[in-house]
Amino acid sequence: MTWLTPGLGLLAAAIAVPTLLILYFLKLRRKDVEVSSTLLWKRTVQDMQANAPFQKLRRNLLLFLQLLILAACLFAIAQPELSAETITGNRHVIMIDRSASMQAFDGIWKGETVTRLEQAKREAIAFVDALAEPTWLDGVMGGADAGADKATVITFDSQGGIRQPMTADKGLLRSAIESIEPSDAPTAAAQAYRLAIAQAPPRSVPDRDGTLIKLPPAVGTVHLWTDGKIADAGDVIPGPEDVVLYNRVGDENAVNIGITGLRAVRSYENPRELSIFVGLSNTDTKQRTVDVQFIVNGALASVRSVEIAAAEGAVSQGRSLPGTGGVVFKLDRSAGAVVEVRTKSTDGGEDLLAGDNTGWVVVPPSKRLRVALVSTDDFFTTLALEGLPFGELVQLSPDEYAAMGGGASQFDVVLLDGWLPEGPLSAGNYLILGGVPTGFGLTVKGEESISEIVDWNEEHPVMADLELGGRVTIPKSKAVEVEQGAAVEVLAETNLGPVIFDVSTGSTRAIVLAFDPDATTWPFDVSYVVFHAAAINSLGGVIGSASAGTVRPGGTLSERLPIGARNVRLAIPNAPDVTLVPASDGRVAYGPIPRAGVYALTWNGPAGITDEFEDGTATRRVAVNLLDPSESDIRSTAVLPFASGDVVASATGSAQTPRRLWPWLLLAALAISMFEWWIYNRRVYL
Repeated sequence: MTWLTPGLGLLAAAIAVPTLLILYFLKLRRKDVEVSSTLLWKRTVQDMQANAPFQKLRRNLLLFLQLLILAACLFAIAQPELSAETITGNRHVIMIDRSASMQAFDGIWKGETVTRLEQAKREAIAFVDALAEPTWLDGVMGGADAGADKATVITFDSQGGIRQPMTADKGLLRSAIESIEPSDAPTAAAQAYRLAIAQAPPRSVPDRDGTLIKLPPAVGTVHLWTDGKIADAGDVIPGPEDVVLYNRVGDENAVNIGITGLRAVRSYENPRELSIFVGLSNTDTKQRTVDVQFIVNGALASVRSVEIAAAEGAVSQGRSLPGTGGVVFKLDRSAGAVVEVRTKSTDGGEDLLAGDNTGWVVVPPSKRLRVALVSTDDFFTTLALEGLPFGELVQLSPDEYAAMGGGASQFDVVLLDGWLPEGPLSAGNYLILGGVPTGFGLTVKGEESISEIVDWNEEHPVMADLELGGRVTIPKSKAVEVEQGAAVEVLAETNLGPVIFDVSTGSTRAIVLAFDPDATTWPFDVSYVVFHAAAINSLGGVIGSASAGTVRPGGTLSERLPIGARNVRLAIPNAPDVTLVPASDGRVAYGPIPRAGVYALTWNGPAGITDEFEDGTATRRVAVNLLDPSESDIRSTAVLPFASGDVVASATGSAQTPRRLWPWLLLAALAISMFEWWIYNRRVYL
């Protein structure tokens, strides 16, 4: 048994019990009256003797009943509870995981099978109902929230969000929890925990000289509902005084089959030949068989039966790896298409997560680009471009290119290797090696010594398939500073500063290398060829080798539209459309994206090479897919490896509702009061 307000109960008892007893000790003061006989006053004398102070109390049923009533009320004020778990502190942080794996259908609530998220929400609401409420005395002495438990509601997937700031209002907390919607994004909790820290009150203690020393904020008691699929658990840093209760949802042996890889590639030799690669995973301990459906522009094109290997090892003996499988679908198609891939179990086995059973890939039409290479010494660059399937590769000297005037308009992409024309670049698309053009917000501040590429933007389609760490040594590079507000996206950085940029202004776009790649180790690595292919395809409007850029749920959809696009709208699956305003370079952005599906950008104005165009309206489709092996592995974990130490799942959970006894004590006090009133009116005494 626990007591929520024992101090208040003791204070009330110290006042009420002596007061009741004093009433029975009071001496009756009456006037002396002479009468002819005292026999009539015998009973009155006995009453006076019984109520005289400092004399022994007689047995009195009314006093006994009144003491029982008082005891019941005093115990009710102390708020006793019967519970398997004690809720410590009065500040609570309710953190609920709403990521993709929380949609697995193996949650349990009151004997009913629900999703994990629904179970977490029901348990969190039950916990809110169990929070202590202020008594009338707390309200009189300290305000409306004095003595009450307070809580905040925070959700997290790839990002954290505060649904309800710290409050004692249970109605607001319940509404915040009930409004939580599932997301298809992966799981990350570090940012969400930082939001909890930000709400903690500041703390300080005086030093010997009177100065205040700031202490780390104390979050309080954190009640975490998740299945443990937290990718950045090692970055979560609870404070030394924080109490983290891990409420585990989901089964450690949960079975799921999901799509974890999806990619479309056109053959370099024959761009009409399109291959769709599908990667599959299986958490079952036995081999599984599924049908994989390929749907092209809404029409079923093919169905393949695929066997997926069993998961390796047993979860009880340590973390096991899911089984894997895959299939390739080939299609002869030069036009663009939206290819949908679906999986369906055919062996009668379980598949508890439906969100990863569907994927999409947007395939642009095949197009051979016309590329111009302008250089004085193009040995390595020519070698890199020779095997790429361009429609036409024209090699020009700087003088020949300059003689063409606005030559960039005659080519899809112009590659300037070690040479730049005087003045600003004309309208067009450029890949610039070893130079920094003017007019884009890039300022050269000098030269830097030997450096290595240490970081690159893997979300950008040009850099997504590259591995540059430790592979590119740059003896000399220009030190470049990016002007504030410029339309510049840094694609790669060395230990000394940024070196690769994606810049644009008006109708001109360029990918700029601030160093000469011929003087580095990069041409000897295969990533050099991959970079040139991706950069030229991106500049020419053919993103990747076949499939347009895919976005992960929780990320940001960012597209560059043709200059002059207006009335831009984004069609979101199962949600209202959103109006977007393009930047000066045509870029639009929307995020974070909560759900997977095919999003459609529409606008009035010019269309890009791979965009659909009809009746003055251009359309560009973007696929949003989960494709996360960690989220598809829905087997819950018993331990969270936080930076401050492992947090083990709670055996009872925060959601166990304590049995509060004070309402029953008040009912007992009322019943005894009625009995005491009846006895008083019957004048029954012992």
